[in-house]
Amino acid sequence: MARLTAEELRGIWAGVTMVWDEDYRFDEQTYAENIERMIAAGVYGLYTTGSTGEFYVIEYDEFCRMVDIEAELCGRAQKPLQIGCCSDATAKTIKLLEYAADKKEVGAAQINIPYWMKLTDRELLQFFKDLHTACPDMPLVHYNIPRTKRFLNAPDYLRILEVAPNLIGVKYTFAGSHFGQLQDSIMMTPNLSYFVGESLLASAMQLGARGSYSSLIATDPRFVLKMYALAESHQWDQAIEMQKRLAEFCNDCAAFVSRRDEVVMDPVFDKGLAVAAGCLLGHQRCRPPYIGWSDQTIADLRVWLKEDYPEFVYPDN
Repeated sequence: MARLTAEELRGIWAGVTMVWDEDYRFDEQTYAENIERMIAAGVYGLYTTGSTGEFYVIEYDEFCRMVDIEAELCGRAQKPLQIGCCSDATAKTIKLLEYAADKKEVGAAQINIPYWMKLTDRELLQFFKDLHTACPDMPLVHYNIPRTKRFLNAPDYLRILEVAPNLIGVKYTFAGSHFGQLQDSIMMTPNLSYFVGESLLASAMQLGARGSYSSLIATDPRFVLKMYALAESHQWDQAIEMQKRLAEFCNDCAAFVSRRDEVVMDPVFDKGLAVAAGCLLGHQRCRPPYIGWSDQTIADLRVWLKEDYPEFVYPDN
């Protein structure tokens, strides 16, 4: 499988959550089964180790094993693959990047900027330059999220492309509060592929966004895939109606679990919802210090989903 280009970077990409056993060890077998479920669902591709994939609690040997599993299964299915190479330091990022780049099945790497202290312009450009120097042939997708203390837009990307021409895309989070900047960025950097969250997918695709890195795909995948297909074929009215329904669902689901004093931040929300919907196998636990939803909340949520939002329940559950 070839490396990805910006033009090929589109569609719905499934983020598969990490699976921990009762001793918080990597449950490789269940993780592999979940990958196969997403492949069978017909997603465009798979990506790993963002927030949903708990990159911040994974040891290097676990990362390597996770990459091996993804590469084997996606390679066998001829399914595009992106590996999240996220960390808090340049050397750590490069170490992850080099391992991923050694796999022919990996089409691109998704990276964040180091986040403990806010980077200056000089530091930001040097970071991207160092990644390009280390792996010039590995396409990069920037995980653009305010948690890194710098949220990037078109002027930043224009400068970055001068030192890292292997940048092909942007996971543009919190698009709802940066919608004007998203439009400007798409217009000013048409050679980059922009991705947004599912709850703004149709609206952003009208501006030129090309898809979503999806966690909600792990409910009933057919919903998000259908919404994308409608938007891609410019059936905007139907796509927007589905987008509204999805946004309503997300708000109601967050309220439902918040009333039970549960956390709504990812990956707790993403993993808990996927388990409650019956799509992903394994337990909803997250590695400490983060705490997944209780078994009772999962059971209550499953009943609520079936009654109020059956379109987000995995078939046969």
